[in-house]
Amino acid sequence: MEINKLEMISFRNHKKTKIKFNPGLTIIWGENGSGKTSILEAIHSLSYGKSFRTNNKTDLIKKGDKNFFIKGFFKNKNNSKNSVTLSQDTSGLKKITINKKPITKRKELLGLNNVVVFSPEEEEITKGSPINRRNYFDKIFSICSYSYLNELLSYNKILKQRNSLLRTEKNTIKKQKEIEIWNKPLIQKGFSLWSKRKAMMNEFISFFIKTVNRFDKNLKLDIKYDLKSQNEEEYNIKLIEKTDSDIKKKHTSFGPHRDDVFFFWDQKQIKNHGSQGEHKLFLALLKITEQLFLSQKTQKTPIFLIDDMFANLDKERSKKLLRFVEAFKNKEKKTQTIITTTNIVNIKENGFFLEFSEVNKHHLQINGTT
Repeated sequence: MEINKLEMISFRNHKKTKIKFNPGLTIIWGENGSGKTSILEAIHSLSYGKSFRTNNKTDLIKKGDKNFFIKGFFKNKNNSKNSVTLSQDTSGLKKITINKKPITKRKELLGLNNVVVFSPEEEEITKGSPINRRNYFDKIFSICSYSYLNELLSYNKILKQRNSLLRTEKNTIKKQKEIEIWNKPLIQKGFSLWSKRKAMMNEFISFFIKTVNRFDKNLKLDIKYDLKSQNEEEYNIKLIEKTDSDIKKKHTSFGPHRDDVFFFWDQKQIKNHGSQGEHKLFLALLKITEQLFLSQKTQKTPIFLIDDMFANLDKERSKKLLRFVEAFKNKEKKTQTIITTTNIVNIKENGFFLEFSEVNKHHLQINGTT
């Protein structure tokens, strides 16, 4: 998968920008505030219907304007082309089209033009709360499997209805009876989701361990995930035990929506013990694994978007990571990679890329122009 051309109107600080990409490596460079990350953000938004940086509907619109418009032209390995547009106004009204045909649900974009983002915003995956890790893996698995996506959506719908009952029903006896009614479908969908998540997670962890070993056999990194219930009967017992607590707290406190995934460096949880550099390297290897995992599971090679790779990583590790990315690009399916940086001279002088003169480069000015 690759993007050939991107158009942005009133998106972030871009008044009107058009940029073309080569199939291989592109470096976008410029000072902070020139709009480098916004280009990656636009590509991600066209791939998944949302930003990886913000959930605020107005953040993406250039100050003083009423709406933004972005359009991307994509091509897959079979030279099949598609165009995606996304526009949104200050009220939050969003319109998405695929080949000029409007779509009503974001899930219709999933799997069409996959991207993998490695950026400072993604550091919440290793540093943040369980929901950051759940959302991360749910997104990957939903792209790989429509069955997983549908199970996740069905479970979340039932969970929302059960939580609404817990919040709004005032009669305690009636509430307890209705909770019992909702428990059955919640358990069915929840345990099915758990089973699918466990299977997918085992595959991903296997990919991760292989990726780490290929990068550096001396690194001892691991990912652990365990089911909280082994069968539906055990699940039901847990829900019954939590009923009084759920009524008091007004939300469902047990189920797949409460899962966590644990990341380890030398048998210690990186969230509690990892340095800035260790977090960055772990995330980089996690993202490379995501790239390889999605490529195999979907038979489509995602576009790799790398933002500010060199922050919090020493020169040698940065260089080793880039060599590793270049190596798997050559050995695996062809990967289009787009990297942003503030210091093109540093990259050139330190030899981060073996064939620097052949790399496609775009220089952005502060006003967002190239």
